[in-house]
Amino acid sequence: MAQGTKRSDPRDWHGHRIVTEDDLVRSFDDGDPAHANHRRRRNKRLRHGIVLVLLLALVATAVVGAYLVMTRQLVIPAWEPKPEVAAAPDLEPACPRDVLAYVEPAGVTVNVYNATRIPGLAGAAANRLEKRGFKIGEIGNRTLNDPDIVAAVVSGPEGRAHAMSVQRHIKGTEFVKDPERGSATVDLVVGQKFGSFVETAKVVTKDGRLSCPRATAEEKAGSEAAGSSGAPAASTPAREAEVG
Repeated sequence: MAQGTKRSDPRDWHGHRIVTEDDLVRSFDDGDPAHANHRRRRNKRLRHGIVLVLLLALVATAVVGAYLVMTRQLVIPAWEPKPEVAAAPDLEPACPRDVLAYVEPAGVTVNVYNATRIPGLAGAAANRLEKRGFKIGEIGNRTLNDPDIVAAVVSGPEGRAHAMSVQRHIKGTEFVKDPERGSATVDLVVGQKFGSFVETAKVVTKDGRLSCPRATAEEKAGSEAAGSSGAPAASTPAREAEVG
């Protein structure tokens, strides 16, 4: 190219001018402050709109997540409470085996009930107990699931020693626990075979255990059955009072 020759504008093409992006910007924003402000406001609104959409999406995600967690459709292991180790149940044998101290009759209150159709049986039993020094509470009638026994001696946890003292004076009685009783009073529910008292001079006053002939027999039978099957003997749960 010779010196002095004017260089042609590359935006010219055979006598026509090619419109570029800069030309378009200059045509719409030709230094007018109003156009620039409008563009800035538009860009600001666009940014605000994007932020608002993102916030709404975040809130919606949090609400849905909380719902899924509350309805247990979504389980987060780290948030799950650690399971507590439950204590083994206290399986008390049907017949309590604790050693009890003998209580003198003057310190024992006995309610006497007749579970038979023999009239006056409860009154007669109460009279004999009273002569031995026992305090008599109520006298009346009551039912037994199985009246064909000597008598049922019923007490709560606080009256076990008192119940043992009553049993020491009457042969062949069956102790029956009443877990809900809060006092030390004892119920004597006489059955069909009632009638034999131990001689006063022969009453044992040493420490000892309650007498539960039927419960002991049931436990023994259960242990023998478990032993014959090769399985360990299971503990017998506490039996409720059989007095009806």
